[in-house]
Amino acid sequence: MQCEVCQQSPASVYVTDLKYQPNTPPGALGEIHTKSVCSSCAAHLGLPHAASPAQNKAVLFKLLQKTAQKSKKQSGLACSNCGLSLIEFRQQGRTGCAECYATFRSHLEPMLLGMHQATRHVGRGPGTSRAESDLTEQISRLRERMDLAIREEDYEDAARLRDELTKLLDQGEPK
Repeated sequence: MQCEVCQQSPASVYVTDLKYQPNTPPGALGEIHTKSVCSSCAAHLGLPHAASPAQNKAVLFKLLQKTAQKSKKQSGLACSNCGLSLIEFRQQGRTGCAECYATFRSHLEPMLLGMHQATRHVGRGPGTSRAESDLTEQISRLRERMDLAIREEDYEDAARLRDELTKLLDQGEPK
């Protein structure tokens, strides 16, 4: 492949540039631009292309440092309680405290929806049997339906639901 700048020498430096627009969604790569240039044109353009391996490592290290500093500045979101940053949360995959759930809510919800198809725990809790969980859920649904019937002034349905609820509570509502 020939150099795109001088059109004479073979290309030996390949540059990929990602350009982000304001409407680029988080996590998306943005617009990709590639350029192939020879080493002399790369030097003229000020591109890092050092000939010796030691210089390459130094240039690469400096670029990585700048990138890390830039990303740290961009993700200033951190938990006010434990100090966990968004970057640390993403790297560890764990929250630091209960307050992190509120702080990182906008980042947690899509993850939970993807993993569990819900953002609310529906299964049983620790120390409860399946029957207790089902009974608690049934009682909760009856209470909601009864409240709705009362709001709609459907007192006959509300009374019927109250009687069903009383029967269930007599069976023993879990604590």
